[in-house]
Amino acid sequence: MSTILDILAAKYTVFVGSASENDVIFSDAETSQRHCQISKVGDNNFLIVDLNSANGTFVNNKKIEKEFISEADFITVGGNIFQLTKKIALAVNAMNPQAKPAEDIPAPVAGFSASAPAKEDQPPGNKKGKISVYFLSAPEDEVTSRAIDKHLSTIRFNTTNPIEIDGDFKIGAGEDITQHKQKLFDADIVLVFVSVDLLNNDECYERLKRVIDNHNHRKTILLPILARNCMWKATPFANLPLLPKNQQPLNNKQYWNSEDDALTEVVNDIYKAINDFAKPEVKEAKVVTGSSPKTMLEIDWRKNYLWKVFWKRVAASLLDGLIIGIPLYIVFYALVLNSLQAQSNDSYYYYDNYMSEEAALKLILYYLLLMAIQILIYAFMESSSWRGTPGKRIMKLQISDNAGNPISFQKALLRNIIKLLIGAFSNIGSGILVILYAVAQIISYARTKKFFHDQLSNTVIGERMQ
Repeated sequence: MSTILDILAAKYTVFVGSASENDVIFSDAETSQRHCQISKVGDNNFLIVDLNSANGTFVNNKKIEKEFISEADFITVGGNIFQLTKKIALAVNAMNPQAKPAEDIPAPVAGFSASAPAKEDQPPGNKKGKISVYFLSAPEDEVTSRAIDKHLSTIRFNTTNPIEIDGDFKIGAGEDITQHKQKLFDADIVLVFVSVDLLNNDECYERLKRVIDNHNHRKTILLPILARNCMWKATPFANLPLLPKNQQPLNNKQYWNSEDDALTEVVNDIYKAINDFAKPEVKEAKVVTGSSPKTMLEIDWRKNYLWKVFWKRVAASLLDGLIIGIPLYIVFYALVLNSLQAQSNDSYYYYDNYMSEEAALKLILYYLLLMAIQILIYAFMESSSWRGTPGKRIMKLQISDNAGNPISFQKALLRNIIKLLIGAFSNIGSGILVILYAVAQIISYARTKKFFHDQLSNTVIGERMQ
């Protein structure tokens, strides 16, 4: 006779069921052909996993899907109760290929029902001892969600409680989409992938409001992950511990040596959060260590967020005008107008106190030259290591493409040409045109959360990382 521990010493996974190919065979009708598996994890840890059996697998009278067990735990499979250290008649294919179904099965232990164990009451939001994690991201960040899910698979068997991970990217073909997405509001931990697309996505915003409400009522733990750089400091996430802890976006190729380095950093932090959550005192309070339970987040936050971003961008533009624009105009008027004034007595340039057509044309050419110089200065600064103009640096902003990469000089040049062309009304137009331009920009921003030149050049303004 052998024990499960004997088998695990020879191989790290033992299959239990009624079929002959299993390592441990129970021949009763309540045992499924491939009922469950028991694995050795590390030196002294054991994990039992139910394999979609008909009647379920029970540990200490509790039905489980995945559960870490010890040598003292009682396992119920069909009508059989056993322990890892309990000797079972030779039914181990790996050790004895001619083994027959087990006959010497321990009698049921007092207080345990082999056929219909009673379910224990589980705490709300932590049913069956599982920790449920939901990935909330914009569709544009689905690839990042899948990558982190893949990295998390390596730690699922090293936690005290089984981890169940869901997300929109896990919706199967033919599955009820609405019902699947409802899992978000029952999750113990919600990972929010922060990016400009998440902040601008109306559906994500409505769902996130409910998640924040659950966070405020301690029904869930909210963990924001900076997937791509954006104006996140104006969001409620600025009041929570942001992952990665160094606040570097996952797609910042200038900082991370590789994508795996970035993902590993985040997964380690998530692993710590899950382990903290599994602690009895934390499960009771539903608060991760280091996050204050008094952190109340604004639920309907986007309206204030959008206008915080708007005025921050306006302030950056005004500062650029003071630092770059005004000095250029002063030089322009000093050189060009003095040049024209010197020729004011020449009727070729002036007659009857009016500027001649050629003089006016020359003035316009000088003005276009001034705009070209201004565009080149802005483009050079935005494509340099500064990643922004002086105004943006003062307001702690930086510019990137939609993927979070520094923009090239050509893209920066195109962006500033578009910006100055649409803003030409404010320089050469009448007061009414200036107002119309401002109103059009505000309407565009309110609807798309971007200015015209951001949309047309596919660029994003985010928080400065250094």
